Amino acid sequence: MKKLLVFAVLMTSVNIFSQEVASANQEKTDINNTIYEDIPDKAEFPGGINAFRNNFSQTFKAGKVNGRGQIKSEVRFVVDQQGMITDITTIGENKSMNKEMERTIKAMSKTKWIPAKIDGQPVKFRFKLPITINLEN
Repeated sequence: MKKLLVFAVLMTSVNIFSQEVASANQEKTDINNTIYEDIPDKAEFPGGINAFRNNFSQTFKAGKVNGRGQIKSEVRFVVDQQGMITDITTIGENKSMNKEMERTIKAMSKTKWIPAKIDGQPVKFRFKLPITINLEN
């Protein structure tokens, strides 16, 4: 009886510790749902990063930001498989700065990006833009 119990425990532990092999369809679903940050073929604004920065600085209105001194904030957004901006979030202590950064990215979201790719397949990509401004009144 003990041998049968030990055998049963060993057989169930094999299933518990074995690796599960994902099917091709499952892997494809995971790629479509995953948001990537550090991949070689990143999402790109038409004209490159300098064109994005220029467009951002022209659209951003520093006069709408309340505060004095150095203000830091970061805007994060996802460029989806079609090159559209989604999921805009801001991180920073100054609420007016966060609001203006979000407004700026929303205004720029009409421009379609070149999506990030893995093995030639478009994927979601998280873009981070830290901004520091000095305000003196």
